[in-house]
Amino acid sequence: MASNVRNQSEKIKFAKQSLAQCSHIGTGGEAPYLIRPTTLEQLRSAVEVAQQKDLSFQVFGALTNTLVSDKGIDQIAIDTSSLTDISVQGNLLVAQCGALMDDVIDRAIDSGLGGLERLGGLPGTVGGAVHGNSGANGLLTSDHLYWVDYLNKEGELLRLRAHPESFAYRHSPFMGRDDLIIYEAAFKLEPIANTLEVRRIKEEFKASRNKKGQYRYPSIGCIFRNPDGQSAGKLIDSVGLKGYSIGGATVSSDHANFITNPNGEATSSDVKALIEHIKKTVKEKTGINLDEEIRYLGQW
Repeated sequence: MASNVRNQSEKIKFAKQSLAQCSHIGTGGEAPYLIRPTTLEQLRSAVEVAQQKDLSFQVFGALTNTLVSDKGIDQIAIDTSSLTDISVQGNLLVAQCGALMDDVIDRAIDSGLGGLERLGGLPGTVGGAVHGNSGANGLLTSDHLYWVDYLNKEGELLRLRAHPESFAYRHSPFMGRDDLIIYEAAFKLEPIANTLEVRRIKEEFKASRNKKGQYRYPSIGCIFRNPDGQSAGKLIDSVGLKGYSIGGATVSSDHANFITNPNGEATSSDVKALIEHIKKTVKEKTGINLDEEIRYLGQW
């Protein structure tokens, strides 16, 4: 690896830190090393540090779809939330992994490009949205995805062409591949004449999320995938679990597919116990198995 990458390792800070401070729901234990790269070279250097210390790494941005164990993780944590550059090249919008999806949509509209507005208010970052193929209102992240640049565990920058057959509902080729780091993604969009109308549509979808209480309390977003032809939230509501609590974790009274930390007193163990209770109750009363769309980090 080039010497300038090694030199970058002297410029990035390594610190033991509680991941609860990084998590959207405010729970989770510590990581032995937390690295916040601000450039591609620093991101590569973080991968090199992991190799030098013979540790695997765990990458996250906003931790909106992830539950971190109260015991923490024994990996190097790489927080990409400072990699936020967004650029427009013709009808391509290119965004780094730490850019917030809501900011990406705003930039697209400001640049006269449409296609992403139905994702208005989608929480989390570009990296998270691509990794989990997030979606809303009938639109998936992959529907406009053109390519993804990523690093492998050797720090090589590679490009994946986003073929539709490689993605599915809440699935991407990056799932289950913790040795890969999404760095940048390009979205192929369409020129729009009436940006005011497209922005109105975007804000309407965002307002709908607000009205449903999705931002009222700290959470990690939707917990479960929607079963075929069913709504996970409606199923949980139908078995009477809205408002049900274990410890400090509560099933949202606004949207039953959200688990919240309304008083800031929940632990990840509380959230996990509540998830298991929901799955068991829904299975017993409806016969339907619910599967999580979140990921778990650390020892459980």
